[in-house]
Amino acid sequence: MLGQIAYALPFLAQGFAVTLWVSLLVVVLSLVAGVMMGVGLVYGPAPLRWAVRIFSDTIRGIPILVLIFFVYYGLPAVGIHLESFWAAVLALTLFKTAQVIEYLRGAVGSIPK
Repeated sequence: MLGQIAYALPFLAQGFAVTLWVSLLVVVLSLVAGVMMGVGLVYGPAPLRWAVRIFSDTIRGIPILVLIFFVYYGLPAVGIHLESFWAAVLALTLFKTAQVIEYLRGAVGSIPK
C-alpha cells in the first residue's frame, strides 16, 4: 500500500503543478480580457456592446465540458491544432472571461449615478 502511494506521489505532484499553472494562466488571461470586454460592454459603442453581449451570452450558455470538448476536438477539424494544455487554457479562459464580463457589468451597474 505505501509502495503504491510512494510510486504515485511524483505523478500527483506533477499534476498539481500543471493544475496550478493552468489556474494562474486562466485567472490572468480571463481578468485582462474580461475587464477590457466588460468596459466595452458598459461604455463602448453599440456595435461593440452587441459583439461583447453575443460572446458573453453564447459562452455562458455552453456547459464547460462541452466547451472543452469543442476546443480540443472541434478546432483541429478546422485546422487549428493545440496541445492539450493550451486547449484547456483556451477553453477555461473563454468561459471565465464571459463570467468576468458579467461581474464587471453588474458591479458598474450597481454604482448609483
